[in-house]
Amino acid sequence: MPINPKRLYEKDYQSVINALIEFYNERPDNYGLMERPQEVYENYAKYINKYVQDKNSVLLDLGSGSWRIPDTIAGYGFKQVIGLDYFSDEKLNEYSKEIKNSNAELVQYENGKIPFGNGYFDCISSLCVLEHIVHIRETLDDMDRVLKPGGFIIIQSPNWSGINVYLSAVIHFIKSKDRFWQLNTFWDAFFGVFRSIKWFLEVLLAKEPKFILTFPRMKQGKIDFERSDDDAVHLCQPLSFKKYFRQKGYEIIEYNRNAGVTPYSKFFNKLFPSMATTNEIVVRKPIGK
Repeated sequence: MPINPKRLYEKDYQSVINALIEFYNERPDNYGLMERPQEVYENYAKYINKYVQDKNSVLLDLGSGSWRIPDTIAGYGFKQVIGLDYFSDEKLNEYSKEIKNSNAELVQYENGKIPFGNGYFDCISSLCVLEHIVHIRETLDDMDRVLKPGGFIIIQSPNWSGINVYLSAVIHFIKSKDRFWQLNTFWDAFFGVFRSIKWFLEVLLAKEPKFILTFPRMKQGKIDFERSDDDAVHLCQPLSFKKYFRQKGYEIIEYNRNAGVTPYSKFFNKLFPSMATTNEIVVRKPIGK
């Protein structure tokens, strides 16, 4: 299939989900967070520790990928840190042997669900995960189910719907002939600027939270992975998260205004958090729920 963004609709869900699960079970060593420097995990764990200050807390890291994220978070002395993912039995055993902190462990999804009871966790975090989930509303509902009243949800993810993705891609194609994410040509990037505005307006004007999905990069029914986020299926438009959590009565503690690395991204995100270059969202579940 071409690698310019193509909308994913409900009739396509199961075939894409099956391809993603097969890919994650095989999990090549160069995939996703596995090749990141340890500093990435340290900064993520530090960010979580900033909000979750009770060391008796039980934390879930959703889509942890390997042992590295939960083990790093556990180093801050929380009671228990659980990493959840589509691990094969082989990978689960392999990764579990790498864990250094006794308060960290790995578990597998059960039929795509979080295998814990209602109100089990004090915090649920995810780093570059929610862009890979097809049934995003159902996943957020499941996170809400297992989170204690007063607990935190901490999301860090790219915003693949953001206008800056496509402006950066335009510059990239002027300098290089190589593809940029799912954009194959300069014109894919150019028209993507207008698509990003359309996506923003779709989510803004929707009465219910609207999650915009795209096909991952696929070939012959399998994920055709070459580089980071070839397997992305959810554009992670920030307003979709904000509307969802407001509908649930959550307190919005952090909403992209402090996200970003460069001076430009920090300035842009502070002014336009609903079109941010990246998502950093922290919410707290109401006490009475």
